[in-house]
Amino acid sequence: MVRSMPGPGHRIYATHTVRVSKTIEAPLSYVYGWCTDYRTDDWKVSRRGTHPRFRVIRPSARRVIRLRFTPGRSNDPLIAVDLIRLEPPDRWHTDQIDEEDRESVDYRLTALGPERSRLDLLVTERWTVPKHLSRVELRQRVSASWDRYVGLMEVRYRRGLPAKG
Repeated sequence: MVRSMPGPGHRIYATHTVRVSKTIEAPLSYVYGWCTDYRTDDWKVSRRGTHPRFRVIRPSARRVIRLRFTPGRSNDPLIAVDLIRLEPPDRWHTDQIDEEDRESVDYRLTALGPERSRLDLLVTERWTVPKHLSRVELRQRVSASWDRYVGLMEVRYRRGLPAKG
């Protein structure tokens, strides 16, 4: 992928929307708490070779601003800004602006029983660079990331660890 800022006019080269659902062996309240516990050490769940740094600002109980700084090829880091709107107890929304795309994600949880939940994601990517993922590649990336997150969350739940912190 090409890593560069959008050109004049902030051209959108493609827009892809994908839906992904994951079943999680943990109660809805636990899943919501784990997923919305935005912290400065969120890099620990990243699989990338270079770990990003995060800064988290909480202007209110239902609003979070998360800044992500990822080491780039030059001395300048790649920067992303997440604007997060929490809607407890079962949904939240993120608008992300970074150097390659504009992403919008709606998250919705459904209880499937006392200790089982489903997370539905609706992801829309607006690519601002000419070389970008296809719709199929985007869906695979989102699904693989959430497979990893679900695994980490379920291990934490089975060990009796709190969802937050």
